[in-house]
Amino acid sequence: MEENIKKLISDSTNICIIPSQTNEPESLTSVLALFYTLKELGKNVNLIIEDFPEKLSFLIPSIEFITSPKNLIISVPQDKADVSQIYYEKNDKNLKIHLTIDKGQLKKEDFSFYFSEIKPDLILTLGILDFKKELETKLDSFGFLLDIPIINIDNKENNLKFGQINLIEQKSLSEITLKIVDSIKIPSPNFSMQFNKNTVDCILAGLILYYDNFRNNKTNPLIFEIVADLIKKGADYHKVNTELQKVTKKEAHFLNNIFSVLHSSQNSLSEQDQSNFSKYNGSLVILNSSEFKNHGEAEASFAVEKIKTLGIENDLLVLWPSHASEPMIKGFFYSKKQHLINRFFSLNENKYHEIENLKATVKPDWLFLSITGTNINLAKETIIKLLV
Repeated sequence: MEENIKKLISDSTNICIIPSQTNEPESLTSVLALFYTLKELGKNVNLIIEDFPEKLSFLIPSIEFITSPKNLIISVPQDKADVSQIYYEKNDKNLKIHLTIDKGQLKKEDFSFYFSEIKPDLILTLGILDFKKELETKLDSFGFLLDIPIINIDNKENNLKFGQINLIEQKSLSEITLKIVDSIKIPSPNFSMQFNKNTVDCILAGLILYYDNFRNNKTNPLIFEIVADLIKKGADYHKVNTELQKVTKKEAHFLNNIFSVLHSSQNSLSEQDQSNFSKYNGSLVILNSSEFKNHGEAEASFAVEKIKTLGIENDLLVLWPSHASEPMIKGFFYSKKQHLINRFFSLNENKYHEIENLKATVKPDWLFLSITGTNINLAKETIIKLLV
């Protein structure tokens, strides 16, 4: 399979890389590792991503170094209105486009926006279960990505295997990415056989995130050998680990809101909820604010680590509505009771447990949760049924 991947990449000039859009930090570090490697190979690399977490800013190249879609088209339907004149005005703050309409009437929803780009030769996806589902709400903008060969890279066995090549392995995305980078080290005037420092820093960061700074029980001796080899290749463990441990404003605000709601939860929860949760001495926090819509596993991991340092013994369930390619409720469940953790997660290694669109990813003493849909009360009830 590595040879097929190597050939596809070698034969391609314009390559598009798409990470999971659900704010999974390890997917992003792997994307960046591939980005730096492919750039060094002389490829034209286009990153499709909404935004990078602040915590990973030390790994992100300057904006001048990133190729992204630039040819934006604004489309106005002729059957809605007859536009006779167009002009624009531009200043330091914004650009205004003026349309003069002779006949008809235009509403905001009549306009469509999309990119007109040269089709890439190849697409690499990382951590995406279903490519079409990921793009279905973005086809106006990214329709130019359809019908392109895909190398599908993931570590979840329920991946739909939508790629021309499907590299699905039960390990971290960082380990899979490292194997790919190793296989495509093709000698060229612009490419050294040695690893790029940015590449090894990104892979190291992904390993630290995936294995919870190597405290996760999935950490094995081979991982430490990989880390040692990355350091030999130039990865700066102290710098990477220090940057990942920094508290961002976003994380601090998230944690403050959790404790703010927690302290007032007796007033905000229904009597039934309180009754159910009191059966096992647990607490429930619902964050309905849209300001947390882009929060994901990284923010949940930070919050849990801080909760652990505070010595909180009681179980805690936190839920919030998420912004993703499909409507979703996200959250985490913290508990030192293994039997409760096991109710969410299959005892078979790396298998997701699904009940009523609920998915749970196991971590030491906690679970990261995602529930398809927009009904946060229904999501809450689904989880409570598993707990009581």
